[in-house]
Amino acid sequence: MPLMMLTGMIRWITAILIAALAAGAASGMQNPLRDRLLRNERAQESTGWYQRADTGAFFLFDRSGEAALLRERDAPDSEVIVLYPDRAPGGGTAYITDTGRELMRLNPLGGATYFPADAPDGVIVEFASPAAGLSPIPRSPGEVRSRAERLASDLARQLDRNISVQYAPAPRAGLGIQFDTLDLIDRAVGLVPGDRRRLRDLTEISLVLGDRPAAFVEESRLVIVIAPDAGHAGRPSSAMIAQVLARMSS
Repeated sequence: MPLMMLTGMIRWITAILIAALAAGAASGMQNPLRDRLLRNERAQESTGWYQRADTGAFFLFDRSGEAALLRERDAPDSEVIVLYPDRAPGGGTAYITDTGRELMRLNPLGGATYFPADAPDGVIVEFASPAAGLSPIPRSPGEVRSRAERLASDLARQLDRNISVQYAPAPRAGLGIQFDTLDLIDRAVGLVPGDRRRLRDLTEISLVLGDRPAAFVEESRLVIVIAPDAGHAGRPSSAMIAQVLARMSS
């Protein structure tokens, strides 16, 4: 084989090897956009812990059901907030409470913004790690009865008069959410603005079973509807109950 032809073939093979090595190196290099897309894809698909960029605090965001659930990590006794997905302005998904307040937003690329009470204009959050979903703590009929009695006692002390607390028997799977709702009613009374003695028309609180959560007033009775099979999404929030009580006292 002529020397010139052999030299050309060697150069051609060398060029192919260099190109292959360069491609392999490029594929191993960090690609911020690719890495972000992969990370955001995981965040979009997973229920898990999110971390605030401003304080470093964590919260659990659970999107495993039709309604999303959110609870702050550092407050295990805090309310599990139910959020309903809706289309966000400019794309993405906004997660809204039952009082119409946006609490979480995911943009189309998976970036997330959290709107807590201490940062109403929003703070960037990042997906931190996967987690199990949120479910009500199982309760017994005796625990529900004791919680209802404690609520009646708390209200008598706060309002300086006796308030009747009634509840319909729930299936075993719904006892946890029934107990949780009694907690939220207690919390809601504390959220009513102004002097709570203005709730002078309130004489009875009734928990009834239904297909979807609701809160309303019938004469002097506060009625809370719970859907016992829907988990946390089967009851109204303390903020919603407080709004109903505030209208009752106005």
